[in-house]
Amino acid sequence: MNSERKVTKMFAYVQIFNGKNNVSYGYVDLSFSKNVLSVSALKGNLREHNIKIPASEISDISSGKYQSWNQMSFMYQGLKYVFIYSGYGGYNYLEDHLMTEMIE
Repeated sequence: MNSERKVTKMFAYVQIFNGKNNVSYGYVDLSFSKNVLSVSALKGNLREHNIKIPASEISDISSGKYQSWNQMSFMYQGLKYVFIYSGYGGYNYLEDHLMTEMIE
């Protein structure tokens, strides 16, 4: 990984599924640095306000549409993270960084 990469932040709506009916959600600030995705809660009912996710521990990455909005999901430590974007740039930011981090 290029350690000179500029750290940029993006915003998204996230749902975190812990089992079938146990969901936390909220708006978050996302950033990547040194192979780690940082998810910081801005508003909502997320149980943790600052989540650090090593890219090497992410599995089952998928993307698609949810009611015409871009969506990306992955698994981390038994939890399913689903990011939904209604604006420009956020989806591409997460997709580009996740793919880059997974390859390196």
